[in-house]
Amino acid sequence: MRGKFYGIGVGVGDPELITMKAVKLLKNVDIIVLPEAKKTEGSTAFDIAKDYIDENAQKLFLEFPMISDEEKKKEIRRNNAKKIEQLLENGKNMAFLTIGDPMTYSTYTYILDYLGSEFEVETVPGITSFNSIASRVNVPLVIGDEDLKIISLSSATKLKKEIEGNDNIVFMKISRYFDKLRAAIKETGNSENVILVSNCGKEDEEIHTNLDEIEKVPYFSTLILKKGGVKHG
Repeated sequence: MRGKFYGIGVGVGDPELITMKAVKLLKNVDIIVLPEAKKTEGSTAFDIAKDYIDENAQKLFLEFPMISDEEKKKEIRRNNAKKIEQLLENGKNMAFLTIGDPMTYSTYTYILDYLGSEFEVETVPGITSFNSIASRVNVPLVIGDEDLKIISLSSATKLKKEIEGNDNIVFMKISRYFDKLRAAIKETGNSENVILVSNCGKEDEEIHTNLDEIEKVPYFSTLILKKGGVKHG
């Protein structure tokens, strides 16, 4: 009998914000799959969920390197999916841990692309960084008939156009292009309409409303821009 494959979102930092369903599953699966960008780098998702994981569960670290070679990335993802398939064929129930939500800019979705349709899959949602930040600082993401756009920042992002064309924007993966983002926010007159949170829910969490005071942006950082103004609690 084949095992079942679970994708489990563990949120972005606070272990108390993991769903009860995720907690129950983590105590009963045979193998915990832990993605890492570099071998031996470790897993932030595991650090968040470790208190809920059965001590007898096997840990399987799979490397998903951040490289520019798209064909190489596809090959790595395909090979990682094959490793998972082999263990599922042997009857192992497996949980793939992912930061935030499994269906929002998650490595987990790359596995789903290559996993055979014969395998049973269940995805357990988690709290995204922007949902966590909005609640953390009491800033609503959208009100009434406002719109909301979520952008994974890249060199191709047309920042002024995006800012001018939307009421509310969530900018994710901002560390590499933060200087350009800050300049565009200033140029469009929105310096007072942003909040940036790094390492939300962790011990080293930082909350900024003044972008000029920021020298370096950690990898786990998200910026919310609200043209209606940011009034946080």
